[in-house]
Amino acid sequence: MENITERQKEILIAIIKEFMESADEVGSIALLEKYDLGVSSATIRNEMVKLMDQGLLEKSHTSSGRHPTDQALRLYVRDILGNCSLNPMITVEIRRGIFRERFSKNTIVDSILTVVSDETESASFVIIDEILRYWGVSQLFKYEELRDTDKLQRVINILEDESFLNNLVKKYGGSGVSLIIGEESGIKGLEECALAFTKMPFWDARDSYVGVIGSKRMDYAKSVPALREVQNSMRNIMRGWN
Repeated sequence: MENITERQKEILIAIIKEFMESADEVGSIALLEKYDLGVSSATIRNEMVKLMDQGLLEKSHTSSGRHPTDQALRLYVRDILGNCSLNPMITVEIRRGIFRERFSKNTIVDSILTVVSDETESASFVIIDEILRYWGVSQLFKYEELRDTDKLQRVINILEDESFLNNLVKKYGGSGVSLIIGEESGIKGLEECALAFTKMPFWDARDSYVGVIGSKRMDYAKSVPALREVQNSMRNIMRGWN
């Protein structure tokens, strides 16, 4: 967030936090009441306009409030969360589950899908040489914006389309955890969603990935490090098979 002032950063982070909690647009009065920003509501409104001009905030026609754009959420993940670490208890749970099931490929996939879905409150998926498995679609009902039948159907269609999701992770994947937030995917119906995924070693598989799909309000501070931990744990397990 190098192109905005410290005051604008404070206001933007406050708006993002409110959006993550409720998906509602946020107004200057609400921010003033809840956060110690040290400025007047008029100043907050002026700063909101500047943040809109930079493409970091937007508003609907039915509200005077603002909500963060996909670009703002990506900057938040990159600059604010950074290389955040996972809760030690969750780290232990992931490592223990993978180590315990290391002698069964099917069971280790079950363990990964379950723990990742539970900890990220999103639907999890694993792709191994174009074979797709997923778990935790019920997690999506926790987000009001995803309870719409058409949106849920679109997510489920993607999770059930092996070739589509496989091509997607190959196209956008990198060496670490990759993120696709909102409209970045260019996929109609996924404007309120985000995907996070990473490549992982899996015995003699040519390509294997683990990821989550859920609301773009997902807790990135859990999702990103959880996937990173699965990747690292699988690397450790694979060393024992070489």
